[in-house]
Amino acid sequence: MTPPTGPRTRRLAHATALAAVAVLALSGCSGDAEPDAAAGASESGDGPRPLTGDEAQRLSMMRYTNYTDGVRAVRFEVVDNGRTLTVDGWADFAQHVGYAQVGEAGADPELVAWTLSGFTSHAPVGPADPDGGGPPLPPPDDAAWTSSALAPEQSRLHAVLALVFQAASDRPDNPLLLQQTDARWLRSDEVGGVAVDVVAGPTADRAYDPATATGAADGSEATVRYWVDEQGRLLRLETRLGGAGDWTTVDFADAPGVDVAGAFLTTTASG
Repeated sequence: MTPPTGPRTRRLAHATALAAVAVLALSGCSGDAEPDAAAGASESGDGPRPLTGDEAQRLSMMRYTNYTDGVRAVRFEVVDNGRTLTVDGWADFAQHVGYAQVGEAGADPELVAWTLSGFTSHAPVGPADPDGGGPPLPPPDDAAWTSSALAPEQSRLHAVLALVFQAASDRPDNPLLLQQTDARWLRSDEVGGVAVDVVAGPTADRAYDPATATGAADGSEATVRYWVDEQGRLLRLETRLGGAGDWTTVDFADAPGVDVAGAFLTTTASG
């Protein structure tokens, strides 16, 4: 097996890296609806509003927390070229190696692995785990893997996979800068019973000045939303691919004992 290869260094230092990928992803794709100006706003009327110091601090730690956690479970559903794909797997945020099964209704899932720049796929090896346990470990050790470049501008699946790795960094973001941007707290919510703050990510890596800004100040133009718990851990990410249309939801969870990068290195060495 030849796993995907690519640079294992941090791409961008700021949370706006995710917004940039989301806008790049299929930005010329037709059929997207106009974004809902009130998307994600609090029904209580408390939001959208600028981040408090504590909220900005937790958001600044979010990507670094993913990096130090290492491997996390990743699950999402995305419509790509008319196909509704369900993705269930893991992302190693420190080593930049992801591994998942990608399925659609009525078919066994294929296996995929990806890095910051590479994408590798394998034909199905059987039905999906009914308990949602992710793809088989260790990965198949054979020559049936096909590699290509990761192409977020051509595939919504690739776009979300690229966004996953942009959700980690080997250092925290700048909380003071985040607080000055157009990032906005939207509401309180919960994921799996865990309390979170839902935040519209910044659209630019600079301070927001209402006197000169051409964009909205309510978070309605954001292409990424974060669901962050009290420890600054990302439990859910929502992205509006291409900058408009429906939101795609990515859920994250703990993955104790999973070693994605090690599994691929061991399989490759044994072959």
